[in-house]
Amino acid sequence: MITDDTFLKIVRSAVKAPSSHNSQPWLFSREKDAICIVPDFSRTLTVADPQNRELFISLGCAAENTMIAARFYGYNSEMHIESVEESTKIRLRLRKEEDQVQPDLFSYINYRQTTRNMYDNFIIPQEYKMELKNTITLPNIDVIFYTGEDEIKKLYPYILESNNIQISDLSYIHELIQWMRFSQNEAVRKGDGLYVACFGFPLMGRTIGSFVVGKFMSAKREERRLLKQLSKTSTTALITSMQDDPTNWIHTGICFQRLALTATKLNLNHSYLNAPCQVPCVRLQMMSQMPFPGAFPQLLILLGHSEKMPFAFRRRINDVLI
Repeated sequence: MITDDTFLKIVRSAVKAPSSHNSQPWLFSREKDAICIVPDFSRTLTVADPQNRELFISLGCAAENTMIAARFYGYNSEMHIESVEESTKIRLRLRKEEDQVQPDLFSYINYRQTTRNMYDNFIIPQEYKMELKNTITLPNIDVIFYTGEDEIKKLYPYILESNNIQISDLSYIHELIQWMRFSQNEAVRKGDGLYVACFGFPLMGRTIGSFVVGKFMSAKREERRLLKQLSKTSTTALITSMQDDPTNWIHTGICFQRLALTATKLNLNHSYLNAPCQVPCVRLQMMSQMPFPGAFPQLLILLGHSEKMPFAFRRRINDVLI
């Protein structure tokens, strides 16, 4: 039996997982000896993520945090992914273990953040990349590192084309603005979304912020920003899976969260550069032209050193319990 106090402590760690647009599309419930995680489809990104692919990746990230926190509080966890028709549930059955080994990644759950500012040209040592590679332990999931200017330039066409497609889509911009939080008051009140301070942008309020983004965000400006960012990045990581379904998306999230926490332990920052995996036609180009036969690109991540930014907010625990 999981006590109320332990259940809430585990969920508080679980919700610190990353999610697309910081949408936090998860709900948690407790059974006698299990914690269940289900998708909250009211928080779907209908334009950026119409298949709910990244939604399920986010659930996988939350599941990994849940399992790490459970170990910290003395429980061994056994994961089952249950799919019935269009419904998918992650059930984590917990068993008390008196001699449970403390997880070394637990303390980094509070410090991991998606750092969206400029990176420096720090070259990640090979032993770091090996440690990150070793976090990918689930079948059918892999990570490919692109290090150095020549390697990263192989990704430029996909990054720039997908950026142009997204930023030229007014429905994408409208959805992005909906999820942006232009003031601290709005970010605290809603507890979700893309808080502009996390990007290093000034606080300006929703009326002015919506106008500025709608008026001045353009594909050309974003392309210049991306090229500047990429020129300061020494390593990117592409996470792939051999199947493209909710189970493999969840597995992708589990592996990514383990990689992200390990990167935090190694004093490495990370952020998403995921438009090539989001835009279907560009994703297909990558699958046909890049050297990972039969695999589906799921997440493209920047890795390196950068200044810490303000942390994104999280919803109240009561809002994610069912």
